[in-house]
Amino acid sequence: MVADPLCQQRYHCTHEAGVHSVGLTWVSKLHKFLQSDEEDKDNLQELASEQRCIVEHILCTRPLSSSSSAPVRGFWIVSDLSLGATMICITSAHECLTRPLLSSIRPPSPPLLCSRPGLGLGSSPLRGLAEDSFEQHIRNILARNSTNPLVLRAGEKDCSPPPPECLQLLSRATQVFREEYILKQDLAREEMEHRVKLLCGQKNKQMEDLALCREERKSLREMAERLADKYEDAKYRQEAIMNRMKRVLGSLRYQLPVLSDSEKDMRKELQTINDQLHHLGNGIKQVNKKMDYQTKQMEKGVSPARANLALNAHQRKCVQAVLKEQGEQIADMMKQIKDIKNHFSF
Repeated sequence: MVADPLCQQRYHCTHEAGVHSVGLTWVSKLHKFLQSDEEDKDNLQELASEQRCIVEHILCTRPLSSSSSAPVRGFWIVSDLSLGATMICITSAHECLTRPLLSSIRPPSPPLLCSRPGLGLGSSPLRGLAEDSFEQHIRNILARNSTNPLVLRAGEKDCSPPPPECLQLLSRATQVFREEYILKQDLAREEMEHRVKLLCGQKNKQMEDLALCREERKSLREMAERLADKYEDAKYRQEAIMNRMKRVLGSLRYQLPVLSDSEKDMRKELQTINDQLHHLGNGIKQVNKKMDYQTKQMEKGVSPARANLALNAHQRKCVQAVLKEQGEQIADMMKQIKDIKNHFSF
């Protein structure tokens, strides 16, 4: 017995009838259980439910009991990307043979990038129906539990075996092909047809939903256009109503007996101007009276008492400056009064 260099759970043994491969699938679980500190009853039950081993007949050099023994001279396990886990055997006749090993025992190859189920929004909802992907489900269905070994008959080639034993060997090989190939392929085909039917139904349902969504989008677009037209009409009418309300409120404000703040300010300003005009009018009257008095005094002439009164040049100059300044003030006041009357149309 020789341990497999690629898989620690598999061993190969040679004997007179050929080569057998024994797979112990529970070795890793047992090793993990022994390394754990605490006792786990679930692991014990899982170990108890495991099958004992998987035996694979790789090469048969003694297919019948009447055949002579022809043990192999040696073998080796290689791993290749195209062949996978393969056994190379050297027969007693010094022939080199290659035999593939079962994938249920050997370590699985890493999955392809295209076979990884997507986790995004584009992944199919049917992948949630099962824990594994559909591709892995088909692989599990097509997985073979047993294979027909390569049969080599040792001894003389002219010597034919008994017919009953040949029939038994043929029946066994036919049964293995039927159970491990034909039946599983039929089951896989049924699963694929069922899957195709589900996908077709889902596609039809999605097409119906898509057509319904397109109709709803069309109706929503038409409704949005109608609402936009109504909104424009309502906006235009609202602006017209607001302008009309402003005109009505303005006319009502003009008809109210109560003055507004601006009108009150205007009235105060007019009253102030009227007071100023009245004060200026009184000043003008006084000035006119003084002018009349002075004119009368000048017409009467200079009194004898004042006949001898004489002014020097400096005094005359001061009197002239005072009279000139008062005349300019009177002219300015008259001009202001005239401007105010023109402004308010008095």
